[in-house]
Amino acid sequence: MPSAPEVDRPPSSVSDTLSELLQRAGVGKLSNIRVTGSAGLASLLWFCRHGYEHVGYSRGGPGGDDIDLLFVPQTCDLTTLDGILSHGPHPAEGGVLIVQTPEVRAADGVDPIHDLLARRGYSVERCLHGRHRELHVARRQARAPLRAAA
Repeated sequence: MPSAPEVDRPPSSVSDTLSELLQRAGVGKLSNIRVTGSAGLASLLWFCRHGYEHVGYSRGGPGGDDIDLLFVPQTCDLTTLDGILSHGPHPAEGGVLIVQTPEVRAADGVDPIHDLLARRGYSVERCLHGRHRELHVARRQARAPLRAAA
């Protein structure tokens, strides 16, 4: 007797949600991952407990150019995100940034978070909306500017 197809169910936990996001973004157990920001310790431990082998914490300042994923677990307002993009580590071209922000109303149809990410050379691939927060998964484009134009 053939088995029934598996029903597509929403993830059952935050851990499942993050695992799914990482998988869809092409981040695997051997990817070079950096966690940054004040809420980074718990995330760093999660990655280690789930078998990610190349994970580190970055306090700030430029990181290496070989980062596949930059994960920013704390909620960043527009100014904080701009500071991280200006002065913090960054993923390599084609690498992924995952960051959480407060839910911001788009003015004139332009989302200020997505606009900032686009100006810094990121293409938003997914945006998950939750309780007054958004989780952005953005990929750094080729020849993306690392700092704001002077």
